[in-house]
Amino acid sequence: MADMTKLKGIFAAMCTPMDDQGDTIDLGRYRAHMDDMIEAGLHGLVLGSGTGEYAYLSDDERRRLIKEGAKHVNGRVPTIAQTTAMSTRDCIESARFAQDAGADALMVLPPFLEPPNERGVMYHYTAIAKSVSIPIVMYNVPEQAAPMTEDLYRRLLAVENLDYIKDSSGDFVALQKLIGIGGHVMNGSDPYAVHSLMSGCVGMIWGAANFMPHECAQLYDLVVAGKHAEALALWDKMKAICFWLSGNVHDVDYLTGVKAATRLTGRDMGGARKPLPPVPGAARHDIKLALSKLPVNRTKVDRLVWRDWQEERDWLVQSYRNN
Repeated sequence: MADMTKLKGIFAAMCTPMDDQGDTIDLGRYRAHMDDMIEAGLHGLVLGSGTGEYAYLSDDERRRLIKEGAKHVNGRVPTIAQTTAMSTRDCIESARFAQDAGADALMVLPPFLEPPNERGVMYHYTAIAKSVSIPIVMYNVPEQAAPMTEDLYRRLLAVENLDYIKDSSGDFVALQKLIGIGGHVMNGSDPYAVHSLMSGCVGMIWGAANFMPHECAQLYDLVVAGKHAEALALWDKMKAICFWLSGNVHDVDYLTGVKAATRLTGRDMGGARKPLPPVPGAARHDIKLALSKLPVNRTKVDRLVWRDWQEERDWLVQSYRNN
């Protein structure tokens, strides 16, 4: 059984496998994917992650992922369940469900869309922390929710169970400031993955681990062992796809990009939930080239096939006909 007292290492922000249309969750693929991630050496899994299309799932689907995930993992590695909700009441209800289902920790985004001020965020996290007995990973992603200021982070760390924070700000300076304040900081931004670990992050919650789990686990292990030169050499082979996912000429978002890359490495995750569009062929071509650099999960580039605008148009027309 894994040691659940501390969260550290690489946690896969799990993709959610679906049917080809993205309408129904495929629990069989979900279980198989969890096994694959664990066998590759990852240190933990995030159930109901943002990368797993959390925003597009129903409450029932989110709870199914948490319940089935915690049951199937069965203590082999720690599990973090995302229980983000708009209201404090709904978040507490989801947090208690996840704890009862066997999750080892929770991940909670601050209120979004119409976020409250810092007093409201403080209340939100404190109330949730008091309702459960497992650690909570706070979540800083200022582009999508109420920002986590340095002062607010200091005050939240004084609350029992608020032990961790995932920083997806994309601001390496801000990340280092959070590390300097204390607590346990986990990076959520791909472009400076290796540098965040060298700077003191206890780990990462990483969508890219879905398609290159061996490389992600090895990167962390090398940094922890103090083998920084080897870690940087490995990062040189990983960074092409990480940079591409962070911004590309095809305007492919992170969620669908990760899902496409995962499929290209032999792990079929099915389609994305609409309105997320499929990844066009030219973008898949780019992804395949970037993946060809990986030492373990590399793709072959001798049979590259991509679709043109006609294929994209066919998808749009068919989508409208089905609705």
